[in-house]
Amino acid sequence: MYVMHIPGMKLSDWLKANGKSAAWLASQVGRDPSFITRVKNGDAMPSIAVAAEIQRITNGAVTAVDFVPATAAITSCAAEAGAAA
Repeated sequence: MYVMHIPGMKLSDWLKANGKSAAWLASQVGRDPSFITRVKNGDAMPSIAVAAEIQRITNGAVTAVDFVPATAAITSCAAEAGAAA
């Protein structure tokens, strides 16, 4: 059985709604502000550790799974389904 993930809030939306900047978030996770800006814009993917830290900081509004491209999730599910057959 597979549980479908319902996407959370986009990082850019969370930052805007909470009056926070990429520089602020970068200081919280110990990364360069330019990297967080690229993550926010969808141009970079954070490590699992950074994604988990963002999830913690946003109280789960932005989840680690939200950073996985939708096509990767679909491919992964299809591969798992094929392996289970």
